Amino acid sequence: MRVLSYLIAGLLCYGGLGWLLDRWLQTSFLMPIGLVLGAGLGVYIVIRRMSHEQSETATDGKSTTTGKERR
Repeated sequence: MRVLSYLIAGLLCYGGLGWLLDRWLQTSFLMPIGLVLGAGLGVYIVIRRMSHEQSETATDGKSTTTGKERR
């Protein structure tokens, strides 16, 4: 669920920002750019978070923090 929420949030935030800029500047290309940028940043955040969690558990075999403590 967390991965899906990062991807959807990236699309909504940057797609919405692109849509607002399109309306304000009277253009039609910023919303698709915002959607692509949001999807890319969402994937980047997912990869970064998952690799960080895996490196924590791989270093000592056990994670010293739980997901609830990091939130």
